[in-house]
Amino acid sequence: MGSGGRRPSPADSARSAPRGRLVIGMQQEPEILNEAVNSMVASVYVCNLIFSKFVKYDERLELVPDLIEEVPTVENGGVSPDHLVYTYRIRKNARWHDGAPVTSFDAKFSWEVMVHPDINVETRQGWDIVERVETPDSHTVVFHLREVYANFAGDCFYDESVLPRHLLAGELGRSFQNAAFHRRPVGSGPFVFRTWVPGSHLVLAANRDYYGEGPFLEEIVIKFIPDGNALVMQLETGEIHAVDNAPNSLLAVMERLDGARLYRNPALFNEHLDLNCEHSILSDVRVRRALALATDRRELSEKIYGGVWLPAYGDDHPSSPYYNPAAERLWAFDPAKAKKLLAAAGWIDRDGDGVREKDGAPLRLAISTTTGNLNRERTELVLREQYARVGVALEIRNYHPAELYASWDEGGVLRRGAFDIALYAVLTPPDPATKDGSYSETFVPPAGQNFPRIRSGRLTRLLAEGSRTVEFAARKKIYDEVAVVLAEEAPVIPLLWVTQLDCMPASLENYRPNPTQSGDTWNANEWRFREVAR
Repeated sequence: MGSGGRRPSPADSARSAPRGRLVIGMQQEPEILNEAVNSMVASVYVCNLIFSKFVKYDERLELVPDLIEEVPTVENGGVSPDHLVYTYRIRKNARWHDGAPVTSFDAKFSWEVMVHPDINVETRQGWDIVERVETPDSHTVVFHLREVYANFAGDCFYDESVLPRHLLAGELGRSFQNAAFHRRPVGSGPFVFRTWVPGSHLVLAANRDYYGEGPFLEEIVIKFIPDGNALVMQLETGEIHAVDNAPNSLLAVMERLDGARLYRNPALFNEHLDLNCEHSILSDVRVRRALALATDRRELSEKIYGGVWLPAYGDDHPSSPYYNPAAERLWAFDPAKAKKLLAAAGWIDRDGDGVREKDGAPLRLAISTTTGNLNRERTELVLREQYARVGVALEIRNYHPAELYASWDEGGVLRRGAFDIALYAVLTPPDPATKDGSYSETFVPPAGQNFPRIRSGRLTRLLAEGSRTVEFAARKKIYDEVAVVLAEEAPVIPLLWVTQLDCMPASLENYRPNPTQSGDTWNANEWRFREVAR
């Protein structure tokens, strides 16, 4: 498997030999390396290096082709005038890391994985409206949709990679979830999987057969270092060369490092709270709304992130054309109103201990996040103080990232609904059609990523309508209403927009941080160390 031991190809003469080894430190370790069944940020970061997708978003939020020759549109004939047929042409020089060609049959197989009833994928949104898939030749694949999905080209094979049919066809079913492939993957991206030592590191080598530009680095090593202080200490000693998404508390240290460049990257990640709408207390919308009104985002921003992370009002980024300014008023900090809502819901502090009660039971909830993330743990402490001011007792019950984000079959806390309030970051894609997968009744786990388990007929109808609407003005009106409903129902509480801190070698060229799900490794094939004059 991989790029070693093959015959040189004519293209090699035009491709410079990869040079240099880059060691990157990360706090989180992937659970598995397959975004179809687990899309935690750490998994995406690594999978971008190994696998290929049809499309990516670049750092300017523009959709660009990856494994395909061009992004299909109505204008270039790739999308039918009724928006129901999408035709993709796969690059003819794309090969799997074991040497087999990447074909349209792999793309069709990947769709079969996404819709298979025995495979608990992250979400079937977009995939579930495909009526049939045709493969007229080995490099052309045609998707026929039952209904219009406005963001089909920008969603399907954007979050999920194309998978090798010849290696996984025998796992299509219940065995897929536990396939050894997920820990020893074979992709078609710029880097080849070599080794993974759990709890320690992962090694990737240059793919000499890559269909695109580069890669120019010989090897990328990713070390898993949960403790933020240890992360920066290894950066100072040279044990690692770079840090992805470093803790904000270590900003000053990283700014002083010689030979390093610090990137401040405003991202489309929204640090937020999921409220479990199936919980006996949180099933009451008045309680959820009260918690939202009791949340002081500006205090969180200043106390935890020194004002670098900005308050979030809703799940559309302020730079998005779909942002509804009314969200700032709807989510505004108002503890007095929060107290009135809790009282109306029957929660009264009758014994004067500062905690409200109802039917003899205290208003006590648990908040959960990832262990080892200092900023999130500090956020929990501030939220505990904020909610105590309105009579809500908050207990802290944290989990290892692999447990919190685990798949349905692995008993993941989020997917199984084994939480009261969950604190983590969620990506806001450039196109709002993907909201369907987060809030629609159709996508409650294991069918999707509606982790709050909100069941609102009005919200489900609006989201389905938005997904099917192509014209911008009509879509804008729909998603403006969605923003209002989300504020009224409060299945989530937006907190802050993430500003990622990445520390990379000053000598590394072409590092262009990406605010979208495509992630900072989206163009790792172009990364190279600057030539040193001799």
